[in-house]
Amino acid sequence: MIHSLNRLLIPLLLTPALASAAPAQERPEVAGNWLVRVEGPQPFTVVLSVDERGGVLTPRALSRVQTIVPTSAARTDSGFVVRAAAWEREHALDVAVRGDSLRGSWSGAGQAPLPASGVRLPRQTLAPLTGTAVFDSVVAVLERHFYDPGYNGADWARLVVEARPRIAAARSDGEAYAVISGLLRALGTSHLNFTAVPRVPRAAAANTSAPRAASASAPSVSWQVLSPSMGYLRIESFSPSGAALVPEVARMDSAFAQMAGLPAIVIDLRGNEGGSVDLAYRLGQHLHASRVAAGYLVVRRGFDSRGMRTAAALDPATVPALPADLPGAMLTDAVESAGGAGMLYMGGGLARTYTGRIAVLTDSNTGSAAEAVAAMLRETRGAIMIGERTAGAMLSSADSMVAPGWRLRYPAMDFRTAAGVRVEGDGVAPDVPAPPADRAALLRAAAEALRVPAP
Repeated sequence: MIHSLNRLLIPLLLTPALASAAPAQERPEVAGNWLVRVEGPQPFTVVLSVDERGGVLTPRALSRVQTIVPTSAARTDSGFVVRAAAWEREHALDVAVRGDSLRGSWSGAGQAPLPASGVRLPRQTLAPLTGTAVFDSVVAVLERHFYDPGYNGADWARLVVEARPRIAAARSDGEAYAVISGLLRALGTSHLNFTAVPRVPRAAAANTSAPRAASASAPSVSWQVLSPSMGYLRIESFSPSGAALVPEVARMDSAFAQMAGLPAIVIDLRGNEGGSVDLAYRLGQHLHASRVAAGYLVVRRGFDSRGMRTAAALDPATVPALPADLPGAMLTDAVESAGGAGMLYMGGGLARTYTGRIAVLTDSNTGSAAEAVAAMLRETRGAIMIGERTAGAMLSSADSMVAPGWRLRYPAMDFRTAAGVRVEGDGVAPDVPAPPADRAALLRAAAEALRVPAP
């Protein structure tokens, strides 16, 4: 799924101007892999690989927790400074290193510095990326499970052959990470990234700032009766599942109970990066009196067994139905069991369904399951799309721990709507383009499109 705080970090080779030097033996050792935590209203962590050879400091981010682009770096007498572009501003991480810990600040133009702290990661927490073992594991997982036998049009065999000697020659985790992440980017697909997920020993974690206490998360579902003619349903995320799903279903039921008699409803999916199908099932029940085909999923086995290079070759009418209301966590296994392709159905099961007109608000951050829902509602309920084209990142993904401390997320299933429309790469285009950040303008546009008075 696709959030500005949840994208692949771009590794760059930086050649800094060195700070005035104290005697080398007095300087702390900065090379290694560091887990850095930045405090603030939205705390974040990043794994940073720092190399120092021949007086050149080279930091690379090894995890995708932020969209941060390093632009320069310099050694200091007490540690190092990394400057980076983030959130359309320049920021700086300025830290002092003492042994296996660091402490300092993260600052940006016009913003008060935020405290930063970190620990050098023990070797056992991250398998070394140098050599070819982890690279080979990444390649093996993709060759077995990547949904598309054509690798999204890329010359996969050539890419692997070209990358292998560069991996073998890599002198640090940072250099090797750049090779692996570059290989993945060459496939040009969503839901594909390679992430450092170290398990930090308790003694080492004690050297970083204590994590903030977990706060109750905001509800995913909210609603408002805007006027006697129009209601508003906001779905922040389709992520809730398991026990977290129960209160969200209750909120959705309450929303439709209050808005049942309204001529029109606006469903707001702006910024919704998707999640699972579990909450989407309940939405489908409220909008469809009986089961309707919502879209089909195809895994690698489905392509290979049918000799297909694209899911466009598959006649939707021949796709077997998946079990009703199948939990999202069981989807991949169910599609495998169905022969590699399966049709999702939604709707039915409620005594009363909403029959009024529907508009859906979208923006460029409406992604994955959220844009699949938007595309489905356009096909099955004639919903009107208002706002921006969606992200075009609709594939179902899976995770694999390819080595200690390293996780590969990869697209395991392609998705097409019941009519065979592909969302990945294209997104869902709006029927009525409108500024996605202007809620009032969007609601006015929705009211006009739905033929009801503006609220």
